[in-house]
Amino acid sequence: MFDYTVPTHVPEELVFHLDGDSHPELKKEPFKVYADLHKKAPPIFYNPGAFQGAGGWSIADGAIMKEVLQNPALFSSKNGTGFSFLLGHELDLIPLEIDPPEHMKYRIHFNKPLSPQAIAPREDAVRETAVELIEKFQAKGKCEFVDEFASQFPVYIFMTLFGMPLEDFDKILNLEYKLLHVSNTIETRMQAAKDIYAYLEKMLADKRKTPADDLASNILDFKIDDRDITDKEILGMYYLLFVGGLDTVASSLGYAFRYLANNPQAQQKLRDNPDLIPGAVEELFRMHSVVEVRRTVSEDTTFHGVELKAGDFVNCITAIISLDENEFDNPLVANIERSPNRHGSFVFGPHRCMGSNLARLEMRVALEEWLKRIPTFSMEPGAEPESNLGAVVSLANLPLVW
Repeated sequence: MFDYTVPTHVPEELVFHLDGDSHPELKKEPFKVYADLHKKAPPIFYNPGAFQGAGGWSIADGAIMKEVLQNPALFSSKNGTGFSFLLGHELDLIPLEIDPPEHMKYRIHFNKPLSPQAIAPREDAVRETAVELIEKFQAKGKCEFVDEFASQFPVYIFMTLFGMPLEDFDKILNLEYKLLHVSNTIETRMQAAKDIYAYLEKMLADKRKTPADDLASNILDFKIDDRDITDKEILGMYYLLFVGGLDTVASSLGYAFRYLANNPQAQQKLRDNPDLIPGAVEELFRMHSVVEVRRTVSEDTTFHGVELKAGDFVNCITAIISLDENEFDNPLVANIERSPNRHGSFVFGPHRCMGSNLARLEMRVALEEWLKRIPTFSMEPGAEPESNLGAVVSLANLPLVW
């Protein structure tokens, strides 16, 4: 268990440890732990082991978490990812780490290229990628789903959208793994952060010399308050898109397919009724909200009876919103026809996920093409996949057989 100093303004009764040591079940069934958290922890509690030992507040109540996410004046996103620390110099991941009202000056530029209308024409290419990956192992009757599909599928799509050369695929996958998995040493993560920054710097120079019809090139033409966007701002956007575009969908795919592997009736229902797949996409995202986001308290305040100090970190585990029994009946039970389904997978408030339309497309196409080509599948006998914990929770592996 973590044993870190608790700040003097934190009452003892609000201290609650939530980590892989105090709750080993987190590595097996994180979403069951999150669903029950409101029964065991105070609505707002202090977790000394949060943020890799820096310590911070966490929210166990879905409604309170929405308040936090929708109040950027009190709960700032500045330095919310921690990547500046890993880089060794300040870099705002734009627009995520920019608070309103400045935030919208940047975010508005992404509304069109990431809109449903802009993403829809990419469906054929997304489908081709899914089919190509599935056909590599289809005849074998088994696969390691995380390695052979989930970790590769969104990376190919992102690299094409963003304008990265596909020959860099293995390099990008390796850097992404080293950076985002908190089980790696801090030295490994810091070096990966620097290597990614250097890669993006070179890409920026290349795009300036030879722009193309891709998102990375389009960003070069953004205007902020009628001025040209700076190289530092561009790199902040590139870095955010790199981080956000690679890991979250891969993690969501892993848990979605673990659920289906354990529920053959659900598989067959979707095969027999493919028109239900869009609803299943929303429900699978809801049941497995993989992202945690950090906010920083901007001023001393009392919030729901809890004394918070300026500079305190607040951790928002989005799964707690999605598994809130006050919002969803039987939240741990899948209902692919659930409506309404305002889950927390894409976060709430001004920093709602910019890539949600692409993520939905990727999940839908993955389900459609997989269920067309793979018969009833299950986890390999004896397999007990564990989760990697961190800002994005993910399955370490998922061996499937059919």
